[in-house]
Amino acid sequence: MKIEIAQDKANPLLNRRELDVVISYESGTPKREEVREELSRMLGAEKERIIIEKMESIFGSNKARAHVHVYDTAEHAKRYERRHILRRHGMLEEEVKQTG
Repeated sequence: MKIEIAQDKANPLLNRRELDVVISYESGTPKREEVREELSRMLGAEKERIIIEKMESIFGSNKARAHVHVYDTAEHAKRYERRHILRRHGMLEEEVKQTG
């Protein structure tokens, strides 16, 4: 898997960097966890600070586009990201509703 940064924008108001990346792969779209680990190695940031907002395959090629947020701290990520995105990344436990 090869990751190429297409755009890198700082957002100091939300304490994050916003990246648009292009992911090249050999077979099968990589999982979010694999992409987060590779970005962690590339950027030198902890995996908990990296949130993949959106990832979609490019039709007809072995590439995918992704919009990624890299926060200054994991606490900032938990404060600003939507709950369903945090659940996808395993940063928020599922709430079990009890019927009684």
